[in-house]
Amino acid sequence: MILIYTHQLNARIRYVFTHFFETYTNNPIQITNVLETFIAHNGPKFSYTNQKLGNEFFVQANSLLFEQGVREQDVKISRWQTTPVFFPCDEGSSIPYDIFAATFYMLSRYEEHIPHLKDDMNRYYTSESLAGKHKFANKPIVDMWARQFLDCFIEVSPEILSKPPIRRLQTILEVPEAYAYKSKSMLRTLVESGFDFFNLRFVKLFERFAVRLSFRPDPFDIYNAWIDLHQKHNIPTKVMFMFARPSANDRNISIFKHRFLEKIKDVADYVPTSLLASYQSTDQPQLLQIEVNRLSEIIHHPLKDIRQHLMRLRFPTTYDHFAKLGFVNDYSLQFVDYLGYRAGTGFPFQFYNLSKEQRSNLFIHPVVAHEAILRAKRSPRKARRLLEQCKTLNNEYGTPLTIVLTNTIMDERIKNKAWKRMFTEFLESYDQ
Repeated sequence: MILIYTHQLNARIRYVFTHFFETYTNNPIQITNVLETFIAHNGPKFSYTNQKLGNEFFVQANSLLFEQGVREQDVKISRWQTTPVFFPCDEGSSIPYDIFAATFYMLSRYEEHIPHLKDDMNRYYTSESLAGKHKFANKPIVDMWARQFLDCFIEVSPEILSKPPIRRLQTILEVPEAYAYKSKSMLRTLVESGFDFFNLRFVKLFERFAVRLSFRPDPFDIYNAWIDLHQKHNIPTKVMFMFARPSANDRNISIFKHRFLEKIKDVADYVPTSLLASYQSTDQPQLLQIEVNRLSEIIHHPLKDIRQHLMRLRFPTTYDHFAKLGFVNDYSLQFVDYLGYRAGTGFPFQFYNLSKEQRSNLFIHPVVAHEAILRAKRSPRKARRLLEQCKTLNNEYGTPLTIVLTNTIMDERIKNKAWKRMFTEFLESYDQ
């Protein structure tokens, strides 16, 4: 057991130390503010307080973990062993920065609770983040800090058991549109066909009617191939369906279409299936409740996983709503326009509500890469290089890699062949 002394116990202290040592070590911990208990302990221990007590391993505490609420923080980036760090400590500290305050700052998304610029969908800009401004958004900085800290701590306490890096890849198939052409209303088919005709997209026009007349399979109906591919390579996956009324940003087919309902039931027989929350539900939580009720009735079990469509998050209200509805796992946290680590880690962590100063039961699973970000590279080869960089970090730090794709990635049409091949070969590389 690792004993940690601090001068004040509170929810922030318990949250960050519990996450840190459960995630990166196999050692249980105990936190105490009783000095006599700390002095009497003969096993591995360290102090986290303002001044060093004696000759122990010591991390000088920043004030962040002893505050309540949110205020503008003076965050200045420096370097330790080439790694970006902040919240510096005095020379008496065993490491030159407060790793635990910095970790809390990243995991709680502290900076997103402070007024900031947003994009046209009212989402957080990568460029506005601390990681974006200082060019470390593509690094799992919290996991890198953990490795550095444990290397130093193990030198004085060799009995510390750090967890070895293991392969961790999972994919999420989000389905904002279940079919490209099938099961759409006749009015919608005629309107979309009209756009194809007037924009001279005659191949697409022909394809639309070939699918509607059952001469060709729907290009988005890739679910069996998706399931088979992941089972073949033993890669865990989940499928999340949009199940909402249509809107400008939620364009799935009607939730009353029999073919759509049967497809959801069929997929749910083979892989974990849950909800892609509609864009409009972010501002209307009552709609989210309706979507949850309807989809859970279809698949006949409570929904445990969720992803917010188009990553339209509001801190802390979005995650509060998810937790109240009984969701256990969220897969929404990612940069909108950049492959990287929005919370500085790929490991799942419990959401900490800064407005209530309490830990939620909702686990956040950071998403590193999304299909739109990969396709923005315009080249499957360049996109594969980005994924290989994440794979290298997985091998080095054990940082899990969670990728979100849509059903267009397995599209069999000629224009998508290279992208499908890139994705399938990447999965194969993890199976070797």
